[in-house]
Amino acid sequence: MSDDAYRSLRPVRGAASGTDLRELIREVTPVDAVEPFGAYLFAADEPGAAIARALEEQVFLDTFGDTREVLDAEYGPYEASSFFICVIDHLRGVPAGAMRVLLPSSVGFKSLNDIEPVWGVTAEELCERSGVALDPGRLWDVASLVVAPDYRGSAAQGLVGMGLFQTLGLAALRCDIEWFVAILDLPVFRIVRWKLRMIFRGYEGVGPRRYLGSEASIPTWCSVPSARRHLAETDPDLHDVLVRGVGLEAALRRVDLDSTDRLAAWGLAGAGA
Repeated sequence: MSDDAYRSLRPVRGAASGTDLRELIREVTPVDAVEPFGAYLFAADEPGAAIARALEEQVFLDTFGDTREVLDAEYGPYEASSFFICVIDHLRGVPAGAMRVLLPSSVGFKSLNDIEPVWGVTAEELCERSGVALDPGRLWDVASLVVAPDYRGSAAQGLVGMGLFQTLGLAALRCDIEWFVAILDLPVFRIVRWKLRMIFRGYEGVGPRRYLGSEASIPTWCSVPSARRHLAETDPDLHDVLVRGVGLEAALRRVDLDSTDRLAAWGLAGAGA
């Protein structure tokens, strides 16, 4: 995505009227940031969330043909229980990757609610079949995961993806989250399994199907405690990055852990969303 394309991204919910993307990025970037990239976490109603939403919208449109109206219909019911992780390219002043995460709420989780309409079996049946005992009060839904086209080369994609998942892991550890669920585009699922050493798994007895413009997507789950143990045993370096939050400091400014404390302050951590 060219710089001109970034300039064309429209402000979305959470951005003040007339505020453009670069201005928002300047506002959320610490003045002492010297790393090429930085990881940030925003509540749904914070202005910085507009940065992640703008990239989410642009990637879904360019990749799957999903318009803003489609995304509004799909994610609208979950806006109040969303927070956003965003990796920002400090040098260019643009978003490189973003993740929308859903916390426990009365509307449930999109990646579980959408299983039966698409795959013809309930999430409960799939969990029972797969031996997965999800605890809704300790579960987060990775409802969208996007990387800007300019950062999909092997080196850049690895850094941006690691920044997103490192932030997710650190926030989950702070909030005592034990499960992640997601519906992933099949190529993304394969990359995530390769990069993260198979932390995310598919359910038993279901395969890829068309979903939200993707020709092939698959519902997935992750046991967070099991993933931490697996990484500690099989890949200590990756464990350091995703669990301890160390190893990327030269290239990526780690998320401010105080910002993850806001999850509890907002009443979003645990079952009380």
